[in-house]
Amino acid sequence: MKKGIFDLIKEDQLEKYAKLAVQIGVNVQKNQLVIIHSDINNAPFARQIQTAAYERGAANVVMDWTDEQSTLSFYLHAADDAIDKLPDWQHARFKEWENEGAAYIHNISENFGVYDDVSAERISRFQKATRSKLEGYYSKVMSHEVRWCLLAVPSLTWASKVFPNVVEEKAVQLLWQAILRGARADGYNPFSEWKKHDLAFESRKAFLNESQFNKLHFKNNQGTDLVVGMPKNHIFIGGGVKDNNGIPFFPNIPTEEIFSAPHKNEVNGKLVASKPLVYGGSVINDISLSFKDGRITTYDAKTGKGALEGIIETDGFMLRTVQKKEKSLMKILHM
Repeated sequence: MKKGIFDLIKEDQLEKYAKLAVQIGVNVQKNQLVIIHSDINNAPFARQIQTAAYERGAANVVMDWTDEQSTLSFYLHAADDAIDKLPDWQHARFKEWENEGAAYIHNISENFGVYDDVSAERISRFQKATRSKLEGYYSKVMSHEVRWCLLAVPSLTWASKVFPNVVEEKAVQLLWQAILRGARADGYNPFSEWKKHDLAFESRKAFLNESQFNKLHFKNNQGTDLVVGMPKNHIFIGGGVKDNNGIPFFPNIPTEEIFSAPHKNEVNGKLVASKPLVYGGSVINDISLSFKDGRITTYDAKTGKGALEGIIETDGFMLRTVQKKEKSLMKILHM
């Protein structure tokens, strides 16, 4: 009998990962509401997180289940009115959660090719409608006014992509090992390891912020030659952050990311991605973007160009088509 994703990881390792999500990821506080967004395929892990949150003192842990196959049917068959509008009740529940001071945990997997038969334009339209309706929520997420955490969970298709030369079960085991190692959840004391990780983040951020570089010049052997001008008094952030009440949390587990924002008019040159981008179930390969004075002027991809177009056009970066749009790019949280 074929083993499932969660049959290929030891129970104590999964428990450590769940506790990291609760205590390090969103740093659940006593009597806090916790929302867990999870695909039904990841239910065993979601329930582990739920248990860890209650043990931490959460007042209520709400399971917000999704189903990839149901989402596929929606994209393929729903009426245009449904594609272009997020129901009011969806907005109402997010508003109520926000008013209750909820913390949000998302466990996410990538099943490549699930939406290959769906028009990229329909996906883009629904994502645009979602972001428009939940603009306040996304704004609070990206400004760290609410605590949230994204957790990586293997899928069979993802594991087979990363480790194509081994049998499926072994590929899943190897991906689990890689994720847990990156999440520092594979050792005896993950919490101690995360304290060290946090200190390393703070040291690197301090160096970058004290340096105050005028510009950053990126090159690679794929064709990247990009100059990114930095604004005066720019700030690099990443790793651990704090919410409005000063409570620390880590938005991503695993994470090694430190980032800043460029001067909006001083990005010039060409960017060629050395790795594929997975977005909304689509794999976008061999991405190239050309910039002029902070705007994307041309773009291309060998595969998934329609999905790439949906990202760029929706977010208002294309000079020739959406020059009047002023919406900033924000990450899409799969719900």
